[in-house]
Amino acid sequence: MSVLTEKAGEKRFGALIVDDEELARQVLRELVQTHPEIQVLAECANGFEAVKAISEHKPDLMFLDVQMPKLSGFDVLELIEDNVAVIFVTAYDQYATKAFEVHAVDYLLKPIGRDRFEEALERVNRSDYGLQAGVFTRDAKRIFQAFDELEVGGVMAGEVPSFRIDHMPYGGVKDSGLGREGLRYAMEEMTEPRILAMNLR
Repeated sequence: MSVLTEKAGEKRFGALIVDDEELARQVLRELVQTHPEIQVLAECANGFEAVKAISEHKPDLMFLDVQMPKLSGFDVLELIEDNVAVIFVTAYDQYATKAFEVHAVDYLLKPIGRDRFEEALERVNRSDYGLQAGVFTRDAKRIFQAFDELEVGGVMAGEVPSFRIDHMPYGGVKDSGLGREGLRYAMEEMTEPRILAMNLR
């Protein structure tokens, strides 16, 4: 296990990288380096090291491989407290359902490219409809990027796109239509504003 020290005076999300392949850890390390708000606290080559590192460093976020010797990624989660955001990183797609059952933030398939997030935004915007979109990340920079670039009526960060509040667009944008939900907006839709100006001098 290798440990990276935090620079003084900088407040960051603490993260662990857990993967039994050195190359995979290197790729993740390089990707994380483009996000100054994330501080890698330690890198672990197996599940035992991960459990120990979680106890020592109390990370906010963990990039976790699924298939590792002795302890799998799911075994690690059973041995720790449920207070760490987990992004699974694996070459196998068959574990995706189980990953979200244990409340994983995201599920990334290897190899991971820098353009993955941007491509996801482009796929959303190519649709003729734009009701809502869900963005599953704790990265504030990416959340605001999604809000700026997605052509939808609402962006839900960490929520499925079915969340409702009265003052959000009801129909969305593009062919999804546009409207507002709630009594105030219903009254506005059912009435016709008019102005009478009088000068009686």
